[in-house]
Amino acid sequence: MIRNYIYILLIIFIGCNDSKAPKSTFFGGKIINPKCSYVTLSDNYNFNDTIYLKKDNSFIGTYKNLKEGLYFFKHGPEHQYVYLEPKDSLLFRLNTWNFDESLVFSGDNAERNNILIESFLQNEQEEKYISRLYKLPQEDFIKKIDSIKNIRQAIVDKYKKNNNNLSEKFIEILNIALLYPIYNYKEKYAIDNYAKNTPEKLVDSYFAYRKNTNSKKDSLIFYGPYYRFVIDKLYNDVYLKNLNSTPENFTVDLLNNIDSQISSEEIKNKLLYNTLVRRFFNDPKNKNEAFFTFFKLNTNINQKKNIQRLKNDLKLLNTGDKIPPFDLIDATGEIKNISQIIKGKSAVILLKNYKYASDEWVSSRINYLIKNNPNTSFVVVNLCNDTKRYTKNIDIKYQYTLPNKSAVCNFSSSKFPRMILIDKQGIIKNGYTSLSAKDINLQVSDLQKIK
Repeated sequence: MIRNYIYILLIIFIGCNDSKAPKSTFFGGKIINPKCSYVTLSDNYNFNDTIYLKKDNSFIGTYKNLKEGLYFFKHGPEHQYVYLEPKDSLLFRLNTWNFDESLVFSGDNAERNNILIESFLQNEQEEKYISRLYKLPQEDFIKKIDSIKNIRQAIVDKYKKNNNNLSEKFIEILNIALLYPIYNYKEKYAIDNYAKNTPEKLVDSYFAYRKNTNSKKDSLIFYGPYYRFVIDKLYNDVYLKNLNSTPENFTVDLLNNIDSQISSEEIKNKLLYNTLVRRFFNDPKNKNEAFFTFFKLNTNINQKKNIQRLKNDLKLLNTGDKIPPFDLIDATGEIKNISQIIKGKSAVILLKNYKYASDEWVSSRINYLIKNNPNTSFVVVNLCNDTKRYTKNIDIKYQYTLPNKSAVCNFSSSKFPRMILIDKQGIIKNGYTSLSAKDINLQVSDLQKIK
């Protein structure tokens, strides 16, 4: 059925003259249960195209002089990757209710894109199993990971054997798709090891796999398997140089390492920005030198402005201050002051922006805190740019929106998520923490111990 659909599209859009091969590259397909009216195709640099869906939810893009390489396409909130060569006629079909699992390619060179999707799904399925391996002793962990690596390598070798005239560029992508996740498991194990109070000495050959990798491919930084490996390698490079580094010194060293290892200015700025934000939310304390280093190395004006807003936010709602009065709107539309909502109980106020974390992640974390802290009030507020949106899978009784021109907007001018912890007297115990903070469970439970 899918194959018939593909042929019909090819006939309509490419033409039925078999005597003349198409000179253009065709990329299209059909979306079942579409989330919006278009699909975008991009190489994350100079090429970016929007392809609108037709009435039957099919679409087709035609391109002359398209460069060979890895692209990503996006529909609604989700995306996937596609490898294209000039004169390809590639189409796919997917159902947004099961985006990745339903994705099937047909047409010229479809096989290589299907193996990339299979690699992605395999990596997802392995994650829970791999997470348990991180607790193993080093020798056992290495044996398990090397066994998985050998299986993946056999897949690469078989594919190369069964397919003639494969481009070297695609073989590189296939290696990254199948093998870099394995290398990344080792990088993560090393990071976890360094974080222990008494780290185990890694064997001399532990990082030998790095000789088979290339972390200087800035053009692939948008590709998930490559990005995750590069980021964790950057972390480990810093750990290896200074095992006794303080958290702030580590962040400073990490920013400097990014500056020295990444050549693309655009990518370097993104990594500097994302790294500073991630490190800040894991541990918001004592980041003055890290902020200074970021401003010195980053050249993106908008990113600098937002980090400056974050610094300004830190000056408001400080530890020891009494929580100021402000109004919120509950799910029934009633306006309530924060003091009415808290009612003399210890409280957790989460100022949330869905652009920085998925509903699934936020709901799993906040519901865990709610379950384990029944005597604490929880208040989940969506920030000013998205006041009417509630978070899925969190009981509506914990959720509030903002009146117009709310004072709450001043507490997070950067629009970054912010969590505020308050004791029973309404005194702020932590004015800026987050759901991702490593000790957030302890911080919330400790509120109950304050009389």
